[in-house]
Amino acid sequence: MKIKSLFLPLLLLSNAALALPEHIILFRHAEKAKGTNPELLEAGQQRAHHLATLFSELSISHLFSTDYKRTQQTIAPLAHTHNLPVQSYDPSNLKAFAEQLKKLKGNIVVAGHSNTTPELVNFLSAQQVSISEDEFNKVFVVSFSDKNKAHVLTLSSDIKGK
Repeated sequence: MKIKSLFLPLLLLSNAALALPEHIILFRHAEKAKGTNPELLEAGQQRAHHLATLFSELSISHLFSTDYKRTQQTIAPLAHTHNLPVQSYDPSNLKAFAEQLKKLKGNIVVAGHSNTTPELVNFLSAQQVSISEDEFNKVFVVSFSDKNKAHVLTLSSDIKGK
């Protein structure tokens, strides 16, 4: 009887460890116009469509964006490609959002900002990354090992020939 009572919590813990996302893909919004809540520039619209093409073959389970036009417009082509709704998140409470993301399954994509995306990567992985104010091409892929250790891969969303 004692063995059974010890086995069940261990089994539950092992299942909890498996309940991590496959990958969390994070990027800053694409190139934007000036203003307080600007829309994307033509270059930003091209980058948004390029991101949708880059991730068109990936099975995505969740899409997240802040409520700003620039992040919504950056993730919109990806949402259209995968026929998924875009869920809003509060960029002022990134620690809680990171914990929420860790409880989801599948591949997750998050559109953010130059200040919030690196902070969110840090909360997810305990690794420091950065995006300068004039950088729009960085894509961070956070993956979790079987020991819940996070690994971060930095990719580029540069469009060839541009």
